[in-house]
Amino acid sequence: MDPRSYSKRALVMLALATSLLAQTSGNQATKVTAVAGESWLSHLHRAFDDTSMGKTGRLGPAEPEQEQSSGALLLVSSGRSAQTVKLHGADLYRMNCRGCHGETGLGAPPEINSVINPVRAGSTALVMERMKKTGMSMSYADAATLAKQSQDAVIERLHNGGKDMPPFSHLNEAEIRALVAYLKQLADVPGAAAGQLTVTETPARVGEHIVKSTCHICHSASGPNPDPQQLSDGAIPPLSTLTSRVNQTQFVRKVTRGAPVVMGTPPLACRGRMPVFYYLSEEEAADVYLYLSSYRPYQWATLDPVMATTQPDQDPPQADPPQRVVKASFAAGSEPAKAAQASDAVDMQFVVLLVVAGVLVTLLLAGGIGFTIRECMRLSAEGKDREFVASKARAGTQDGKVDDRLVA
Repeated sequence: MDPRSYSKRALVMLALATSLLAQTSGNQATKVTAVAGESWLSHLHRAFDDTSMGKTGRLGPAEPEQEQSSGALLLVSSGRSAQTVKLHGADLYRMNCRGCHGETGLGAPPEINSVINPVRAGSTALVMERMKKTGMSMSYADAATLAKQSQDAVIERLHNGGKDMPPFSHLNEAEIRALVAYLKQLADVPGAAAGQLTVTETPARVGEHIVKSTCHICHSASGPNPDPQQLSDGAIPPLSTLTSRVNQTQFVRKVTRGAPVVMGTPPLACRGRMPVFYYLSEEEAADVYLYLSSYRPYQWATLDPVMATTQPDQDPPQADPPQRVVKASFAAGSEPAKAAQASDAVDMQFVVLLVVAGVLVTLLLAGGIGFTIRECMRLSAEGKDREFVASKARAGTQDGKVDDRLVA
């Protein structure tokens, strides 16, 4: 074999191996951060009963179930906390998208759109096929251009959200690639099954996915804990008080199988409105409890990403919110908020530039004027001295005498 050919092949294999490693474990360094801000429904000023968001179509039992031993479920979280798990694109879809778009991705029209057609529009082969069925001719290059635009639109929507869809800013690039790969499989894009990817996550990161994409749709991060009558009137408990209301066993059962809630006056056990997330495993529900216990939610989502990060076992900020705050972590990803941030930043930079420029011009003018005055005085003095010397020299020449002051 030609040594050059062998070297090229080795480089290609190395690049492929590096790419695969990045795809399967590139997100391990992703920092887990606490959930903050109001719920997405509060952000939209939409009541729980008036939306299809976050609903699975299943409700829990009306009567309490027999209490089970908590030991096994508590071990689920404590035993997984130091481990890592492999997630496929299908898992990321369950945790981030299924609560609204459903198992098949068809959504709940007209409020929640289907993901199928936008994803299919990102396939060059399917664009060509569709054009052919409609009797229109299109070159492969033109079809590829249209498909690329559709792919970019899907990814942009994941990053920045839309009118009714929250932004998924917590997803990193490796997770986005794995999720999009599964969306293609869900939409029956040719060859998509062979392109599925995996990512490596910690249990806390698993909990973060579920909380920020599913729980935060209805539950605000922080706020007062409602009493039974307020629950009956439609109040939704905040995430910050969840771990003090129930233990892990109760929480896992509530999420995966459902449980009644005490509501009304007098307080009675009722079915409640919370959907049952039957497609989450008990381990994943326990990861949610682990995440909320380790990264405690707080109320204000600031525009400063450093302020929006809470490490494990830290107390959330208790001070009044700073002047520039938004009351939902989602708002930072919306277009109006982005525009406001960019405009404020540009205005501030312009003001600072004007002030600096004004100071510099003032200093330059003052220095120039001072230097000019000093030079004029020096030149004037030198001119007078030269005139004095010249006059004395003329006088000495006429009288035959030399003034002592002219002797160097």
